Amino acid sequence: MRRMADERGQMTVLIIGFGVIIILLMVVVFDASQVFIYRRGLAAIADGAALAATNGIDDEAIYTGGVIGNKVVLSEELARIEVQAYMQDVADDSINCDVTGINAAEVTVDCEGTAHLPIVNAISGAGALTVYAEASAETFATAG
Repeated sequence: MRRMADERGQMTVLIIGFGVIIILLMVVVFDASQVFIYRRGLAAIADGAALAATNGIDDEAIYTGGVIGNKVVLSEELARIEVQAYMQDVADDSINCDVTGINAAEVTVDCEGTAHLPIVNAISGAGALTVYAEASAETFATAG
């Protein structure tokens, strides 16, 4: 079978084109999975910080009627101290968590961190995304 002279090299261009597309898809999938995994870790840290914040029970309020139904009143100041202590134990300095809302016995904690995209960073030097997570926890009193 004889080829036409103008068709030579067409397969090479097609293979190179598909190879580039596959490599780009791999980069997107790998970096997107890095962000997803980082987001899940940040959510776990936010959950832990919210649970730690529930240790910020307002002792004074308990003895002056600080139990509302079966819920214990929290102190915003003590909740912030508990969150900071938790963050010193479990997280690095690139993650910031703070108490953003407190409603008697419920506390909300917001966390912010930076996810680094290894492949995009290696190519362009600007591979970082800011990721946010929020968690809430509530206190309950039990008769004992």
